[in-house]
Amino acid sequence: MVSSGLLLCSALVASGVLGESEWTNPFPVKKCNGVVIEDVDIDTVQNYFEQKVLSAEQLTQCYIDRINLMNPYLHTVIQINPDALSIAHALDAERAKTGARGPLHGIPILTKDNIGTADKVPTTAGSLALLNSTVARDAHVAALLRLAGAVLLGHANMAEFADYIAYDNYAEGYSDRGGQTRNCFNGTQQTSGSSSGSAQSVVGNLCMAALGTETDGSILLPAFHAGIVGIKPTVGRVSRAGVVPGSLSQDTVGPHARTFRDAAYVLDAISGVDARDNATFAALVSGAARHANFSTAVAGADALRGAKFGIPWDVLWSSSAGGVTHRAAFLAVLQKLEAAGATLYNNTNIPRIRELQDPYGWGDALDTPQELWARTYLHVDLYNGHRRVPARARAQPDPLVPRAARVGGRAQRQHGRAGRGHDLGQRRGQLRARERDARRHGRGVLPREGAPGPPESHQALIATQLWRHELSKSGIDAALTHTTANGTLVMLDALLVPMAGGGLFDAPASGLPAAAHYPAVTLPVGQDPWQVPFGLGLWGTAFSEAALIRYGSAIDAVVGWRGKPMFYAYNTTRIPFDPRWPGFFDTPS
Repeated sequence: MVSSGLLLCSALVASGVLGESEWTNPFPVKKCNGVVIEDVDIDTVQNYFEQKVLSAEQLTQCYIDRINLMNPYLHTVIQINPDALSIAHALDAERAKTGARGPLHGIPILTKDNIGTADKVPTTAGSLALLNSTVARDAHVAALLRLAGAVLLGHANMAEFADYIAYDNYAEGYSDRGGQTRNCFNGTQQTSGSSSGSAQSVVGNLCMAALGTETDGSILLPAFHAGIVGIKPTVGRVSRAGVVPGSLSQDTVGPHARTFRDAAYVLDAISGVDARDNATFAALVSGAARHANFSTAVAGADALRGAKFGIPWDVLWSSSAGGVTHRAAFLAVLQKLEAAGATLYNNTNIPRIRELQDPYGWGDALDTPQELWARTYLHVDLYNGHRRVPARARAQPDPLVPRAARVGGRAQRQHGRAGRGHDLGQRRGQLRARERDARRHGRGVLPREGAPGPPESHQALIATQLWRHELSKSGIDAALTHTTANGTLVMLDALLVPMAGGGLFDAPASGLPAAAHYPAVTLPVGQDPWQVPFGLGLWGTAFSEAALIRYGSAIDAVVGWRGKPMFYAYNTTRIPFDPRWPGFFDTPS
């Protein structure tokens, strides 16, 4: 039976009049102890605390109440920390006695379910296989949040095992343990992933901020689908110790928040060297570890005067994903930046990008042989990482049984296109071959990692991964060092990339910084006809988070777009599906 929410939403989409005037928000944010908490930032909440009009315990209770109300429909939270209220109470008492530890004191924060917390909440990566697993100590980032005075509110839902559980035709944000995460703007549409619950919990006003993790796109893509700020740090900026691994080489942990300042506060808290993660020593060697106050990098519109940004047109901007609706909105944003004093340099292209990137979304370049797919060599990372998980956590019943196809996920975006400008027969053939392979094994990707091949195949795949890493790193650095038509060398402050699309056709805006291990940020700039937000991304070189936060926050001050989620079709039980393809909006009605 089709839910009434889906019927109404479908009718509004079909008529082209999906808008706030046609729908009443079923989940308005109530005041908490008489004060407004809807979309408030951390500084505002700290002022509430100091004025004693709100306590951390009261705020935590308000978020718990809201989670209990909405989660049966949205599935953004896997489990609330049963000790959250007692933790908040203790932090209130500490504040009264000795003052606040810092900006995160008493702030309720959700962590993605693959980030270990040594409390009563099991760390399961969304899987029933790890339902009874416990960890002996916090992940390093969780321990640092506690040290900063944050209230660990619970675990956010995620795409199970960070998307490694699925093959093709997979709805992002689904886990066996948490169910299907819904987009707060429109329940029929994608959340992207794999940090789906983290991003949607922030925009849904279920927490103040959240932690996500990223191997390739898992912080950035959910952030723009939620219309919030996401920061994907350089690999090595933040420890991965205690995080269920996806890729030992590419994984990183970063914040989802409503503002750059809030995200910077969280990044300040979780950054630093950790003896359990060798990658963090790279920041120490480079001198980047000395910068630990990212919130001071937050700037206003004045920071755009004299700023120099590159527009890497080839593949990243030239893709028809999103059609004219997105392109017009992005053009308007770029014009605002120029009016604010920034200089934009077009065609600051990534060398050899067509060897690396699919122009129609997440995934490898067209015609890449299967043995060179990123997904193929990342499986070796996954296998090696999971071998390091303690035996007691691995020795759980294995529920990894075959799954029904779920339409519209990021895995399908890699090799399941449908649209103009493609050899559709070739693409469909690739997809069918992969589906046959999955069915022959009787389950998804993860169980196959138990037998990834002989050691020499590992070495070949690792060599391929290093090739992609070096090519991506040198490509971004080359684009940031731009030579104009008259031979002038210009050092760019950042590259600007579109963060748009949905479901099948995200903009190809995460793969290169992921492979390069470089930082990236995204901020919201608009909304599509399905009410799903889209954003603008900034890329930089290694350990350039401070610059990206500076310019990202300055752009945010100029654009100033924030969408209000209306929870269209919140009660749908259908699998999220995005009926978009390259050129969709260009198709005559």
